[in-house]
Amino acid sequence: MLAMLMIGLLSFNGENVAGNPRASMHHNFSQTQRSPVLVKPDAASDPYAPLRLYDGNWDLVPAGTDKPAGPVRIENHCAKVGEFFACNQIVNGKNEALVVFLPTHAIENGGYAYRNQGLRTDGASPGVWGNLEIIGDRWVYSNEDNDKGKKTYHRTINVFSGPDKIHFEVQSSDDGVKWTTGMSGDEARRR
Repeated sequence: MLAMLMIGLLSFNGENVAGNPRASMHHNFSQTQRSPVLVKPDAASDPYAPLRLYDGNWDLVPAGTDKPAGPVRIENHCAKVGEFFACNQIVNGKNEALVVFLPTHAIENGGYAYRNQGLRTDGASPGVWGNLEIIGDRWVYSNEDNDKGKKTYHRTINVFSGPDKIHFEVQSSDDGVKWTTGMSGDEARRR
């Protein structure tokens, strides 16, 4: 989720407990163009299946840190609730957020598109729904923001290596074409 954490999922609104911007579940998403449209899973497909990978305990280790520090400990309690999928996320022992996912539609190449929202325990404004596309083992959270007329694109890419390891990269771009990686690292399921 960091790289969610998000597991590819820790950060909300550009902050996280490890002091690294946009770490974990990377639910720092701005405006999106498409309104959520519900996808009903059928017997041949289950858009909730990949989201279930987030459930459990994870250690997040950012790449390139100069000082040895312990991993960021992430505990996700996830479940399907009606048509939504939600993960209560605890970071380093502190309840931080409820992250809500909603499958919206199948993607032509076999993946799924989702909308997601992070609800913080401090009551901060959740902002608008974010975007997530999952195609195989590659998950891409994306958003864009506009500051004084200047558009900036953001994305967090999570690549799963099996069900217990995620490599993540947090990137930004001025044009949506050339990307700069601001942070990367790995998450591993803690047994």
